[in-house]
Amino acid sequence: MDTPVDATGPPPVPRVRRRRPLNPRAVGVLVVVAAVVVFVVQNSQTVTVRFWFVTSHVRLIWIIAACLVVAGVSGFVVGRRVRRRRRHRPAPDSRRT
Repeated sequence: MDTPVDATGPPPVPRVRRRRPLNPRAVGVLVVVAAVVVFVVQNSQTVTVRFWFVTSHVRLIWIIAACLVVAGVSGFVVGRRVRRRRRHRPAPDSRRT
């Protein structure tokens, strides 16, 4: 009734799996995704948008998304113009004090 003992050596030791620590980037991505999902759910109601002579019924989240896109494009264009101006500006004259 005893289990047979292997003559080649001691019985194998069961391997203990170590848990790897959580990756901070993965945790950050999960937090951002969860926040976006909550944001979309809370802002999914339909709103009336009046722009000049046009009236439309749109979900609020699409209005917010459109505003974010317009703001991002505007910031990108303005940033490029400022960098271009700085690049083409003549160097200050070091002889003047």
